[in-house]
Amino acid sequence: MLSKIYKRRAILAEVIVDRKTGDHLAELSELAYVAGYNVVDRVTQKTDRLHPEYLFGKGKAKEIKGRIKELNVSIVIIENKLDAIQLDNLKKMWRVEIIDRFEIILEIFIKKAGTQEALTQIRLAALKKVVGSRFESHRSVTSRNVLIKKLEKKLDLIKKSKDLRRKRRLKTGFDLVAIAGYTNSGKSTLMNALTEAEVEISGRMFTTLDTTTRSFDADGRKILITDTVGFISRLPHVLMAAFYATLKEVTEADLILFLIDCNDSVENIKMKVLASMNTLGAIEAEAIPLIPVLNKMDIAQNRDEKLEIVKAALKKQPIMISAKDETNIDALRSEILNILETYRFHLKIPNNNEGMSLVSRIHDKTRITEEIFHEKVIEMRFETNERLGRLLYNTIKKSNLEVEIINEEILLKQLKKKDTEPKEDGYTIIKTESGEEFVIFDLIEEKAEEENIDLQDEPEKLGKITSLKE
Repeated sequence: MLSKIYKRRAILAEVIVDRKTGDHLAELSELAYVAGYNVVDRVTQKTDRLHPEYLFGKGKAKEIKGRIKELNVSIVIIENKLDAIQLDNLKKMWRVEIIDRFEIILEIFIKKAGTQEALTQIRLAALKKVVGSRFESHRSVTSRNVLIKKLEKKLDLIKKSKDLRRKRRLKTGFDLVAIAGYTNSGKSTLMNALTEAEVEISGRMFTTLDTTTRSFDADGRKILITDTVGFISRLPHVLMAAFYATLKEVTEADLILFLIDCNDSVENIKMKVLASMNTLGAIEAEAIPLIPVLNKMDIAQNRDEKLEIVKAALKKQPIMISAKDETNIDALRSEILNILETYRFHLKIPNNNEGMSLVSRIHDKTRITEEIFHEKVIEMRFETNERLGRLLYNTIKKSNLEVEIINEEILLKQLKKKDTEPKEDGYTIIKTESGEEFVIFDLIEEKAEEENIDLQDEPEKLGKITSLKE
């Protein structure tokens, strides 16, 4: 007979200051569930200020003490951020373990992390916490600072290794699409629907902590798609910095699929859209082309109202889908192709050894639509994306190979249009029902200048990294 898994009994608690609506404890309850706690009570206190000694008013703190004893609770999870004095005073009064929102997110990350990079980032975040994390509380300030420097150096080596792999992938000519959005919005389900992969799906927060990249074919065009770590509201700054490398997959995408759970309440959708856009802004990804995707249309209520809210907030027409039932997935694929501009080349390449080498590379990295072998030249028509289109054009113009670009005038107009499109700094102020105001900047598409590199793969550099050990 299987033994019953013991879950520690927990109370959730929050002091609410100047907030009219919104239930932060609902999200904290989900976090507690994922972390493995059994929530037996929820306690809130509305007040005009936080108590400097106990966070809660002293009377409310004593009331919670009674609930701890009555319900046989071993841990209290607090939504608010605690300072050292408040934490010490509450521990003396309640005589149980106390953690805040930061600690429970950190605990989930520790359990879910599957790579060396994620584990290193998590440990670094725990060490950098101002009040001190329970996971690293045994260390002195000096030993903590030494270990921080050591882990930062280790993380830098991992990042350099990933950056090299990422750069090589960028040169494959594939379009890069990132699925981003609030945690538990169905990102892994959407990846499976688009790619027929078998990425883990749990229906719980933070199933995905490490990025997963797969490929899919859209009308003969090869596209790489990445399932990223889920966003979350009020993510502590230390954790944001720690997971920048994971979120960097989003910053280097050609297109972001911004996934939104349409089954959420209107208020939650507003909050999660704003939290996600603030995250994209923090990692400097707000200028990347974006498609809002409302998921779970098969079970959602008031879909039209929610669609209009998202449309007004982002100034973009959302696509409504069910990733689970694969409803409207074909429409999403079409919109992805519509956003990812196609560059069409018509070339005449000398029919010699050097020319055949170029032809071979074009076959590897583009979609060939026509190829005719003549005695002296090879006539080719093919399609590719902007990144590789620019790279190909620059390579051809700088090479000694006498390649004729038949449609050069059209290509130049297309390329120059991207360089000269006006960019304006626009924004929208959104006010939630709770009275909070957020600024959403308009999503202006910008492209960085392409590096002057040829189509040959760079020499392998990973061998220079000798060790990732501490």
